[in-house]
Amino acid sequence: MKWRNRKQSSNVEDRRSHSGGGVSLPSIGTILFVWPVIKGLFRSKLGLAILGIAVLAYLGGFIDLPLLGGGSTRVVDEEVDNERAAFIRTVLADTEAVWSEIFAQAGSRYPAPTLVLYRGSTTSGCGPASAGMGPFYCPDDQKVYVDLGFFTDLEKELGAGGDFAQAYVLAHEIGHHIQNMEGTLAQVQMAKQQVWGEAEKNQLQVRLELQADCYAGIWANHAHKQFDILEEGDLEEALVAAASIGDDRLQKQARGFAIPHTFTHGSSKQRVEWFARGVKNGRLNDCETFEGQ
Repeated sequence: MKWRNRKQSSNVEDRRSHSGGGVSLPSIGTILFVWPVIKGLFRSKLGLAILGIAVLAYLGGFIDLPLLGGGSTRVVDEEVDNERAAFIRTVLADTEAVWSEIFAQAGSRYPAPTLVLYRGSTTSGCGPASAGMGPFYCPDDQKVYVDLGFFTDLEKELGAGGDFAQAYVLAHEIGHHIQNMEGTLAQVQMAKQQVWGEAEKNQLQVRLELQADCYAGIWANHAHKQFDILEEGDLEEALVAAASIGDDRLQKQARGFAIPHTFTHGSSKQRVEWFARGVKNGRLNDCETFEGQ
């Protein structure tokens, strides 16, 4: 991706120097496998209390997460970390430019989210945050939380390297911010409360995640038109990343088989297809993952 010597966003809280660090981290497979459970704890005060205790216990070394193969102590390379921070700030600026234009065309103003960079652990409007949760969007404070070491794990453990793989991850989380602005996040949460089966709730979540993938594709389409950002192989890097974090692949890696009704983000095939759909035409109406609901 062409990003050097370009505008970087100022909507960033850099907490890397004063957030927790130096802890033993679970593998990225563990992170993505347990995330649906962690995410559910955000929905109640009891869940937040349980999550807070668990995070403190984990950071204190009292519990471990060896679920998918051992964790690793993340040693921070300051030069690499700062390079990634500059890159992510540039991608964030591109998302602001793209979505501001799209919102303006619809007669609205785009309220840009804040990006929080941290190491190890921090706090969010949705409760405690740790690197073990991976990048996530918190609708309560409208911030995206990223421990940049996640991208090392993404490359080394899942084979999804390259700068545009990282751009895709951030664009996906910005996609959740767009959903929050549209009211989609609240609608899905309400819909989940009206269905009884866990499989039905999971399916709603899958549709939400796939739409965020499609929105990431829309960003790529418009950013290239505005700034000529794409280089040879960039889109392939994003597609590999999308496939690498499909529920079926992660479950097969974890236990040797997949259980479709437990999917919360979509299969590798679905994630690739919806990102590609957004890239192809760059139109919001091509991202209607909830059609037929």
